[in-house]
Amino acid sequence: MLSMTQSLSKILLILFLIIFAMISQSSAQDSEVSFSYNKDLRSYEVYDSRNYMTGYWGGFRSRLNELGITPIARYFTTVLGNPVGGKKKGVQYAGLLNAYLKFDLEKLLSIKRTKFIISGSWASGESLSEEDIGNFFSVSNIFSGSTVRLYQLILESELVENVLRVAVGRMGIGDEFGTSANFSNYISLAIDYNPISLSLNDAGFFSNPLSSWAARVRIKPAKNFQILAGAYNSNPGVGKGRVNGVDFSFNDGVIFIAELGYMPNLDFSSKSLPGSYKFGAFYDTRKFDELSNVSEKQKGNYSLYWILEQMIYRETTEDDQGLTPWATLTISPDENISTFPFFVSGGVVYSGLVPGRNNDNAALGFAYGNISDELENKDYELMLELTYILQWTPWLQIQPDIQWIVHPGGSSDIPNAVVVGAQLAVDI
Repeated sequence: MLSMTQSLSKILLILFLIIFAMISQSSAQDSEVSFSYNKDLRSYEVYDSRNYMTGYWGGFRSRLNELGITPIARYFTTVLGNPVGGKKKGVQYAGLLNAYLKFDLEKLLSIKRTKFIISGSWASGESLSEEDIGNFFSVSNIFSGSTVRLYQLILESELVENVLRVAVGRMGIGDEFGTSANFSNYISLAIDYNPISLSLNDAGFFSNPLSSWAARVRIKPAKNFQILAGAYNSNPGVGKGRVNGVDFSFNDGVIFIAELGYMPNLDFSSKSLPGSYKFGAFYDTRKFDELSNVSEKQKGNYSLYWILEQMIYRETTEDDQGLTPWATLTISPDENISTFPFFVSGGVVYSGLVPGRNNDNAALGFAYGNISDELENKDYELMLELTYILQWTPWLQIQPDIQWIVHPGGSSDIPNAVVVGAQLAVDI
């Protein structure tokens, strides 16, 4: 009898071959494949070298794009400190360089509506939460250790135009499931990229810059509806820095996940205000350590999540300036192995709040997690964040930020902390 590891490997290999067979015979009309694996890609935009600090590269960059090769890179740097509270006062820097190459296989190899992505990251710096505060909800989504990693190796094809897309390769589950563009307005990892409870309860729930072998299907049965489903190798060891993202083994278990989405009025031409309503659930087959006794293991864990977003005010029908509240809820019922069985977050994002600053975003958010009773002397952790993204140039964002951490580490033993600082993002 084949092991789960061998079975998953064969399933993904067979799916990979089936996709190639189908796309090689495809005769549908040309259509651009939209990528949404990471907020940095900005692939929904028309490619324009003026959006990047290094510009045209003497025309070479635009020429590459015409040939079907698109290089994209973004560098984040964050400096945050806690002048009040935490285990001790401190200031920490974190940096993250994400680099991508997108290959349009329709232009390069005449394989219709198909793309290949390879990407990697270079992370540096230290975590203020780990070194100085001692809280669960990391104050920076940029910190991911100090290492160079391979991130994505993805083949994606639109098999049925505007209806069915399939991807196979190495990808982060949290880059598409349980996420939203609104979350990228925040610096705290409690909100961006996903509700942090999903990864704290399951260390195999990866997002940028961590990935695993996977297969994912996206179906749009109707204009405003979307179904996502995928199978991802659940192997927390892949995320360790020493392997640099090139651990290609299948280990531990499989995360099976599905998400239903209803997204009405997303077109600017719609007179009604846009919204997004998602429900997702996943089950992980691997073994988990029990919180009260790590020598004991329990097979399998699952989580449910809801993401609700609805614009309630739009300045004009010509753009997306306006006010959008959002909220999330996650439930992981098994308190024996889930650190945060109940988690809720929410906030508001206002695009173009300041007159004349139409591309800036202001955001207010919170995250609250109730800690498992299996962890003694811990009850909850709460984070509040106020931040503002200043789009200084098309390729430079400056983002001042303030956070308040209540019950760091889930206990009153550590004083509540105030975090202040700023983040810069540069499209290179």
